[in-house]
Amino acid sequence: MKLVLFNTFALVAAGLCPVPALALADDEALSMVYEEPIEPAQRSNASAVASTAPRLAQTCTLRLAKVEDLRANPANAGGVTFMLAGANSTPLATTSLKSGDGVQWTRGALQSLKSAGFQVTEAPPGATTAPRELSADAGLRLAHAWSAGLNLVSHVVLKVSYRTPAGEFTRQYHGMGTRVNWVNANTEYMSTLNLAFNQIMRNVATDAAALCDGKPLKVASSS
Repeated sequence: MKLVLFNTFALVAAGLCPVPALALADDEALSMVYEEPIEPAQRSNASAVASTAPRLAQTCTLRLAKVEDLRANPANAGGVTFMLAGANSTPLATTSLKSGDGVQWTRGALQSLKSAGFQVTEAPPGATTAPRELSADAGLRLAHAWSAGLNLVSHVVLKVSYRTPAGEFTRQYHGMGTRVNWVNANTEYMSTLNLAFNQIMRNVATDAAALCDGKPLKVASSS
């Protein structure tokens, strides 16, 4: 009897309290617009340009030969589940996050490397490279966001194959993002996905700068 009364009270309390997770994410697809992180020093300057990473590259050209969405399910970008806390709790509501254009999102992230000092251009596949020039194929392997209690979490995976005068190098990058869930809006899920992609782009900038300097990547390629 006590357990029944407690569960009933919890359900009533949940219905009365403005818990963000009670309102499921918007039914519209995520915008899939990449946003660069704002550095702390720039927060007081509204006109400042966001910076993905320190300016690692000098006179280095990155030619984007191919940008693809390689996700198993490009229409889905994660899911939302709401359940009350407790050992016997069960999900009260679930829904999927609809994904927008993954290629647009990936291309926007790669274009942000201009903030790190790269000259980013479009180029056909198989284009030859000169010194201090890279050609790259990029594929989005995963873009998944979900709710975890009162927080949002995301995992993004990007595969990049670099072609340089010294040969071809491939890396698979993983990025994780997390933030507080305020109103369970699509913009918050998109922000969480961008946090994970921001992490990836910092690593891409570091690797691309090393390759432009003629330094091979230390870790073998992965798939």
